[in-house]
Amino acid sequence: RETAPALLDLTTLQREANKRFGFSARRTLSAAQSLYEQHKLLTYPRTDSKALPEDYRPFVKQSIEFLAGQKGLADHAKRLLSDGLSNEGRNFNNKAVSDHFAIIPTGEGNASKLRGDEGKIFDLVARRFLASFHPPAEYAEVDRTTMIEEEHFRTRRKVLTTPGWRAVWDSGKD
Repeated sequence: RETAPALLDLTTLQREANKRFGFSARRTLSAAQSLYEQHKLLTYPRTDSKALPEDYRPFVKQSIEFLAGQKGLADHAKRLLSDGLSNEGRNFNNKAVSDHFAIIPTGEGNASKLRGDEGKIFDLVARRFLASFHPPAEYAEVDRTTMIEEEHFRTRRKVLTTPGWRAVWDSGKD
């Protein structure tokens, strides 16, 4: 079993954007700041928290409903609306929130016209948000020993059996 990743703080967002898109930290912050200030699509991005306040559940539901209408994210959001949220204890934690909480979609604004850096960063944040509330991914482990003449060869393989959160997160890779 592999537990879903936590929500995003700025540093983690910058690392993920660099890994997926080759963005610098400054470029990522610029796009996230624009999504916050101009488009009103993300919460405040300059945060070191990976959790939400415990009284933020209604806003999370609103954001998931908003994402249920977004191309490429709708199926994942609808799954959460019908099956319920996982990892609530980790994602809603007053003690893990500093001055500002994790970066998540606001559930407002118009994401359909986003292009370029802003579109990529919004999709990254939205996918991480949805993934963090999905159940664990589950794997089957296969361990095989093959003997050829006098030599033993060991092969290990993990096979994904239940995608869980990986259905959301991995489908966003370029």
